[in-house]
Amino acid sequence: MDKSSHHVTQRNQQQGRTPAGESVPHARPLRGTHKRLNQVEAIWESFPEGLIAYDRNQKILRINATARKLFEVGSEAQCQGRDYQQFLTSYIRSDEQPPCAPSEQWLMNFALAGITGACSPAQALLLHLPSGRTISVSVRSFSARDQERNVEETVSVIQEFTHCRQEVSHLQRAHEAMLKLIAAIEQMPEQMNHLLPEETFLLSPPVLFVAQQVVDVIRSVLDGRRVNMLACGHRTGHLYFVVGSGYTAEREQYWRDIGGRFNLSEWIGDAAFARLAANQEVVLARDQLHTIERLGKQLPFPAPLHPASSGSETLLFVPLFLEQQWVGILTIITATSKGEYMPEEIALVNAVTAQTMLLLEGIHGLSAQGEQQKRALVQREVHRLAGDFLTLATHELRTPLTGIIGNLQLAQRRLKALKNQFPPLSTQIRDPLTSVQQPLVSASQSARLQQRMINDVIDDARIQTHTLTLSLNPEDLGTLLREVVARQQQSAPEHPIVLDVPPLEQDVPILADAERITYVLTTYLTNALTFSSPGQPVVVQLQIADALARVSVHNEGSGIAREELDHIWERFYRAKGSAVQHELGLSFGLALYLCREFIERHQGSVGVQSVPGQGATFWFTLPITTFPGE
Repeated sequence: MDKSSHHVTQRNQQQGRTPAGESVPHARPLRGTHKRLNQVEAIWESFPEGLIAYDRNQKILRINATARKLFEVGSEAQCQGRDYQQFLTSYIRSDEQPPCAPSEQWLMNFALAGITGACSPAQALLLHLPSGRTISVSVRSFSARDQERNVEETVSVIQEFTHCRQEVSHLQRAHEAMLKLIAAIEQMPEQMNHLLPEETFLLSPPVLFVAQQVVDVIRSVLDGRRVNMLACGHRTGHLYFVVGSGYTAEREQYWRDIGGRFNLSEWIGDAAFARLAANQEVVLARDQLHTIERLGKQLPFPAPLHPASSGSETLLFVPLFLEQQWVGILTIITATSKGEYMPEEIALVNAVTAQTMLLLEGIHGLSAQGEQQKRALVQREVHRLAGDFLTLATHELRTPLTGIIGNLQLAQRRLKALKNQFPPLSTQIRDPLTSVQQPLVSASQSARLQQRMINDVIDDARIQTHTLTLSLNPEDLGTLLREVVARQQQSAPEHPIVLDVPPLEQDVPILADAERITYVLTTYLTNALTFSSPGQPVVVQLQIADALARVSVHNEGSGIAREELDHIWERFYRAKGSAVQHELGLSFGLALYLCREFIERHQGSVGVQSVPGQGATFWFTLPITTFPGE
C-alpha cells in the first residue's frame, strides 16, 4: 500500500467506514466503551470490600481482589462458573454457631443493619478458611444491570468484622462483670455478720463475696487469661488462695490444697519478694518462677494441670496493703509475645488495686466495730469508696469503645477519599459504595449510644454512693426544649414533632443543670419517637401554671400496661409487655430511673399516663425561678 492509499484508509476508518465504503456501526463509541469498561474494572478490582457477581443461574461471573484474598483463592478463574451458594457453603460448618452470641447481638446489630433500596438484609456468617483461620463476615446482596454488557447480575458485598466482634465480646463481658460487682456491693451488708478468720482478713466472707467480682472485672477489662487474689498469713507468711477468675475447677482446687504450705519468696525469689514488700509491682515470665519440689515439679501447677499454651505467659504481681500491713498479692496472668505489660496496663491495675484496698479497709472497719452508730458510719464510707472504684473501672470500659469509634471514623474517611478519586460513578459502582457507607453511619450512631450507656452506669454509681453533683445555672427551659426537639427532628425526619411552647419572647427561667435536663428531654422524646408509627406526630408541650413549668411528651403508640406503670421508674427495671425504654435491652433499665433522679434533685416531679392502645404521655415539672433584677 502506498502512502496516499494509507491516508485514505486511515481517514475512512476515522469516519466509521471501511476502505470499501461500508459503514462500521458504533465504531466511535466502541473506543469510549472500552475506556469506560477499563475504568469500571479498575474500580471493581480495587474496591476495599469483597465483591462477587453472579448471574440468574447463581453462576459466579466475577470476584474482585479483596474477595479472592478473603476467601483465599488464587485467581478469578478458580471461581468463575461455580454455584455461588455452594461456594459460600464450602466455607461453613453445618453445626456452627452464629458469629454473635445473643447477649452480644444488641451491640453488634449496627454492623448488620438493613439497607434500604434493592439491598437485602445483612447475613452474618462464620467462615473457615483453607489456612485454618476462622473469620466473621456480613454479606449483603443487590441486583444490578450492567448497561455495557447488557446483562442482569447480582452483586454480593462481603465485609469482615472479626476484630469488631472480638471488641464487642470484650466490652460485653466487661459490662456483665461490672453489673455483678454492683450487685455484690449492694448485697454486702448482708455478708457482714461473720467472725473474722484468725490467719488473714482476706479470707473473711465479706471480702470473698466482693473480691470475686473484683477479679472478674479486672480480667474482663484487661482481657487477661487468669486473675487471682492470694492472701499472706500474718503469722506464718504463707500464701492462701482467696479467689480467682479464669481458672478450671481442678486448678482452683489445687491452689486451695497448697494454701498455707509455702511462702511467696520460695515461689518468686528474694529480689522480687523485696520489691513487693516495698509496695512495688513485679513482672515475671513463667520460666522465672521457682520450682518447689514438695508441691510439684512446676509451681503453681504440676505438669498435668498446666497444659501447653500458645505464646509465653507473663505474670504481673501487685502487692495488697491493708492499713500499712502487707496482706496479699493480686496476680494477673496473660499471654504476650513481647513478654511485658504496657505502662498504661500496669497503671490501671495499680489504680484498681488502690481503690479495692480502700474498699476492703472499709469492710474491715465495719466488721471490727461493735457499736451500731459506728457501724452505720463506716458502712456509708464503704459505699463511698465503692462508688470511687466503680467510677474508675467504668471509665476504663471506654477503652475498647474508643477503638471501635476510631476505626469507624477512619473507614468513613477512606471511603470518602476513594469516591473523590473517581469521576461520577455508574449505578453498578455507586450501589456497593452506598452499601458500605450506610452501615458505617449506623455503626457510629450505635457507638454513640454505647457511650451514653456507659455514662448512665457512671451516673448511677454516683447516685448510689451519694456523690452525684449538679452544676446549677440560670437557664431558659423553652430554649433547652427547642434545641432538643430540633436535634431529634433532624435525626428522625420521618416522625413529625408538634411543639407547643410559649413564644420566643417569653422566658421560662429555671435554675438547672442543663446537661441533666437535656438528658431527660432527650430520653422522653426518643422513647416517644421510637414507639410511634412513621407519620404519626409526637406532641411536645410546655405549660406554665402557679410558678411551675410542666413539660409533656405524648405519642400515639401501643401504650403501657397498667401493671407496668408502677415500676417503670425503678432502677434496673425493664418492661415485659410493652417497651418503655428506647433501644430495649440496651439501657440496663437505668434511663427512666435516672430521669426521675435528675428531676427530683431539681425539686421537680415525674409521671406518666397511658392506656393500652391509646399511646402514652410522659411528663415532668420544674419550679420556675425569679432571678434578681427581673
